[in-house]
Amino acid sequence: MPRKFLTQIEIENLMKDLDEENFDDSDSEYEDEFENSIFENNEVDLDVSANFDEKVESLFSWKEVEGSEAINVLPFSGKVGLKFDASNFKTENDFFKLMFTDEILSILVEETNRYAFDVLNLHGETSDKRNHASSWKPTNKNEILKFLGLILLMGHIEKDSIQDYWTTNYLVETPFFREVMPRDRFLMILKFLHFSDNSLKESRDSPTYDRLWKIRKNFDSFNRTFKEVYDPTENVSFDEVIIKFKGRIHFKQYIPKKRKQWGLKMYKIADATGYTYDMRVYLGKDKKENLSTSAT
Repeated sequence: MPRKFLTQIEIENLMKDLDEENFDDSDSEYEDEFENSIFENNEVDLDVSANFDEKVESLFSWKEVEGSEAINVLPFSGKVGLKFDASNFKTENDFFKLMFTDEILSILVEETNRYAFDVLNLHGETSDKRNHASSWKPTNKNEILKFLGLILLMGHIEKDSIQDYWTTNYLVETPFFREVMPRDRFLMILKFLHFSDNSLKESRDSPTYDRLWKIRKNFDSFNRTFKEVYDPTENVSFDEVIIKFKGRIHFKQYIPKKRKQWGLKMYKIADATGYTYDMRVYLGKDKKENLSTSAT
């Protein structure tokens, strides 16, 4: 028996029946009921809004601002952008040194060498062959720059441990690290890396005690540099940010509604391009940052 095919008219009738069924399904009925409930609720809201407007009109009368009462919005006349000619900058390192100034670099070199000297004099020589601190040699600006370069590179190349960056296993090795600096030397600098003179630490009970004293000189130097090299755009914003941190520190914050729940809270002024113009660290309710020691 030959197979029967649908005619064009039968196909059109079938499609028509399917369309009618789609209009009668339960989802459409639910949407109609939902829309009706919305309209009903809106009517109630409109009534409340109307009553509120009547009460407001009875208490206040609107008038146009005239004369000296008018707000004078001054036109933006600032010069936006870099405050210097960067046409001779060739590499990213040129911009890095622009922010990471010689002042900051000098602080790192001086305080790292000072701290290493203090620790070695305090504990003396050691017979432990695995402890290489006794072979410490003073660092310098060039070596600190190499050290910082490796630190930044570690953020792009993730490994299980610091030692793995110097592994000679051909399956996972990254030869660049051991070509720049020996592993033991890197670990020694990391051990003694310092940003302040411990002998100048104030008592915690002092009214001028600064909880950020460990990095205060560097922090203020960055803030000054932000303003010296760039003028912000007309539109700037003030906001708080959380820097993820789980270490031991008194002013660490726990904010459960944030994606980064544990960390340090900072306040920043940034322009429309995202450039940070100023920043402050929240040091706790019982401590207010001394404005005289911070960039303003």
